[in-house]
Amino acid sequence: MDNKAIAALFREMGELLDIRGGDPYRARAFRRVSHILEELPEPAQEALSFGTLQRRRGVGEGTVFRIRQILRTGTCADLDRLRAQMPSGVRELLQIDGLGPKSVRLIHRHLGVGSIEELEAAALTGRLARLPRFGARSADRILEAIADHRRRSGRTPLAEALRIGQSLVDGMAADPVVRHVALAGSARRRKALVGDLDVLVATLEPAAAAARFCALPEVADVLLRGEGRASVRLQGGQRADLRVLLPDTFGAGLHYFTGSKRHNIAVRIRGNKRGLKISEHGVLTRREERFLAGAAEVDIFAAVGLPYIPPELREDDGELQAAERGQLPLLVEERQLRGDLNVHTLASDGRGSLAAMARAAAASGLRYLAITDHSRGPKGGGLDERGLGLQAARIRALDGKVEGLRLLAGVEVEILPDGELALDRGLLASLDWVVAAAHHALDQDRRAFTDRIVRAVESGVVDCIAHPTGRLLRGRDGAALDLIRLLAAARRAGVALEINADPRRLDLDAAGCRRAREMGVALVIGSGAHAPDQLEQRRLGVYTARRGWLRAADLLNTLSFEELLERRRARVARASQLAGSPSVAAAPEPTTSDSELRAALAQPPLPTWLCRQLEDWLRSPDDPAITDALADLCASRTRADNPIRLALELLWRSKRRPQARVRPLAPDEDASDDGGEEIG
Repeated sequence: MDNKAIAALFREMGELLDIRGGDPYRARAFRRVSHILEELPEPAQEALSFGTLQRRRGVGEGTVFRIRQILRTGTCADLDRLRAQMPSGVRELLQIDGLGPKSVRLIHRHLGVGSIEELEAAALTGRLARLPRFGARSADRILEAIADHRRRSGRTPLAEALRIGQSLVDGMAADPVVRHVALAGSARRRKALVGDLDVLVATLEPAAAAARFCALPEVADVLLRGEGRASVRLQGGQRADLRVLLPDTFGAGLHYFTGSKRHNIAVRIRGNKRGLKISEHGVLTRREERFLAGAAEVDIFAAVGLPYIPPELREDDGELQAAERGQLPLLVEERQLRGDLNVHTLASDGRGSLAAMARAAAASGLRYLAITDHSRGPKGGGLDERGLGLQAARIRALDGKVEGLRLLAGVEVEILPDGELALDRGLLASLDWVVAAAHHALDQDRRAFTDRIVRAVESGVVDCIAHPTGRLLRGRDGAALDLIRLLAAARRAGVALEINADPRRLDLDAAGCRRAREMGVALVIGSGAHAPDQLEQRRLGVYTARRGWLRAADLLNTLSFEELLERRRARVARASQLAGSPSVAAAPEPTTSDSELRAALAQPPLPTWLCRQLEDWLRSPDDPAITDALADLCASRTRADNPIRLALELLWRSKRRPQARVRPLAPDEDASDDGGEEIG
């Protein structure tokens, strides 16, 4: 069972507990664990085995016990107990706007309603209107909410949310009573999928601002309107909330409503320790409640002794600790990208000619562009060897003729189910850039799919693995992939992984990007553009990279054209030499040889990727980097030791939860704080 499936079960437990009227703190804890599991970069089973999951804040012995039950049986005793207490459809009622846990509990107990269909029938027959706290108007609103729910399915992809959100922001900015306006929530944090849109305005005339918001052309229905806020349903079915702030608290409100909730709690706790009260109303002294700051967002961080933290990092995933140590990464910016390394034309399934794509790239400020039309696949279509040869000739003929732009002749070659590439390797080696991807047979099991991708990585002719999991947001879950194993193979071979910026993909995701950086694997942003206007999609890739803590140096797109070509030539030549020398090919290239490896070995518990590398070395000690690093550590110890004994000791310590490392709760920290509920 994958992490998302386990997370869904914990989320269900939290929701069922809310509906039943159980302990709210426990329900929040279930949701927090759900969020942790969704963001976990490795499978839960591995995280348990190596102790990394147990060290996460909010994961206690009870949680570990439930996860082990779920991994073993597909469920757990607590979930079975909660499910037995109410029909399966009751939890779906929470998806209807206007219905919270208390309302659902009331409807279920008094009317026996156990599904959305039964709720609709109760509203239509008048039974719902006769309940306490309900009435005819409430029943009508619920019928409208049910219709809206059926029109909507899930959250909105980031690109669409930003488009709609910017339209709302522009509409509010045109009103002279509005001094400042910004989009907040998960859209500002650039999450791949966005819930409700949060629009913040600073004004001295809140009623006028709310009236303006409710009258915007994008609004289909007004759900709530007051002095300090308004909620509306947009034409596309999405909900948007307006928050009205005073100018001197706009920065505090922007920080608070940007979230995430876990980040806000961490900042609030840090403020508590300094005698401060931090909220959307500003920074106040805790005793006298004297206002100190709040006009600018940077004031909130300064009040707790931290530098400004970019919105993309605000997930309470180590950003406060990194900021305190002065180790926040200088995140990549779109202007630092010199090229786009995955673009398609009419030669395969694109909608723009080669010349049109080149001109659009130059106009957008790019210095180089890799044309990577699709190869033929198992179901036909795409370029065969002859078609690719002709396309490469056309690309090279055009190279240098579009002012300021260089072209790379490339391809996106299909990785067949057995790991073979769909085109001749000799032809692929002659190109400037080769992207490999799997588009078919994505239902292979985890080992088979990972074997398949790793084989492509080790082919010697592939520069980059495109959209590694093959996910489609709101359409298809990613394939079962052992990311750690893939990253280890990519590092050995010098192959990059792509952040595909197609708004339907955004794959590799942010958690995968961060793990790739930790393991020293290069990444690439590819727009995946199939038309000239889609080249702008690369900014979505930048957003994902920033959420993954990536710097410009972590992305090959920031290299010059010459540096990128030289990297390709050197890697292909090295692979060719290894393939031609069996004695050399039998020994894998050292996976790590820098100071980061020694630092990681010196501070157990070790990360999962390093545990895997050590285990591989113990089976066959042919990794010089590991051998040298262990030898250095042995030499630095006062007692006699040897590399094999030290490796076994480090692995043994890493697979056990060191109790001394568990952080106790601060005196003013609530054990029930829930990181699973996010603003927006």
